[in-house]
Amino acid sequence: MIRATARSAAQPELLWRLASDVEHWGDRLPTVDSVRPLDGASHGGPTCAGSRFEVRQPGLPRAVWEVTEWREGRTFTWVSTTPGVRSTATHTVAADGAGSRLELSLEWTGALAWALRLAIGRKAQGMVETEAETFARLAEQA
Repeated sequence: MIRATARSAAQPELLWRLASDVEHWGDRLPTVDSVRPLDGASHGGPTCAGSRFEVRQPGLPRAVWEVTEWREGRTFTWVSTTPGVRSTATHTVAADGAGSRLELSLEWTGALAWALRLAIGRKAQGMVETEAETFARLAEQA
């Protein structure tokens, strides 16, 4: 499993607002080119379990992610499935002293998960670390 944690002096509510606003990740993260809501998801309405998004990232194929858990202000998990691999990513914000902490995780399961870990495991670790650090920095600058 890939994990990254970043601490921020910003309040948890602000860090959550940035990390959970998936439609704008393409504007904020160097690891994401674009995120587009599918099936009428979001479009100004709340993201919730069942919301689906098309995510494009540099050097990776297009992926469709579906939110499977959404606890407002705290955590969300989404899943993307391709032949042989199920990707599960969790994003959790918590209070940490006077500031906040963002914990990200990415897990691959399935018959071909081993091949994906071998092919892009290091790249994915770097991307997840960059995302956590970027959100923490942006929250402090807001």
